[in-house]
Amino acid sequence: MSVLNLELLSDFLDGDQNEYGLDFAATHGFLCAIAVGPAFDRWLTELFDGNQNKAPSEVIAQIKLWLDDIRQKLANEEGIELPFEIETAEVESSLGDWSIGFVDAMFLNEDAWFTPEYEEQLVDLTLPIMVFSGIDEEDPQMESFRRNGQLMDELAEEIPDNLNELYLMYHTPA
Repeated sequence: MSVLNLELLSDFLDGDQNEYGLDFAATHGFLCAIAVGPAFDRWLTELFDGNQNKAPSEVIAQIKLWLDDIRQKLANEEGIELPFEIETAEVESSLGDWSIGFVDAMFLNEDAWFTPEYEEQLVDLTLPIMVFSGIDEEDPQMESFRRNGQLMDELAEEIPDNLNELYLMYHTPA
């Protein structure tokens, strides 16, 4: 059985040879969305913009292991740890990159995520991620969140628990 090698992934995903994929933090966000959200079979194709065959097979295998690891931690109620330190709770940070990856994956499968039965809870649980992703730059409420450093710190702290809630929302019988 292969062992998850985050250093190999970091070197590739943050390196120049990664022409088509997201960086390390954004890839983890993307995989977290795939793990917590509704089923989405085209995730690997979308992650590399249809060019996954140009990534080394060892990297693809490691990304699949990474997703399996995230899913296993969620299933075992261990929670998800972000693979980087949150030094500053700002949009221009690893957490901002992570959030962009998460939101990208979520919107690729938008119809499955935004069902009437889950929409209100989904908006609440993904608000911190949406704020850090930097989307809705024109939204005055989002901008007021981003200008409040204490609120940004609080939102950042909510993300791991919110991921668990999202997982339970989509993966437990009704």
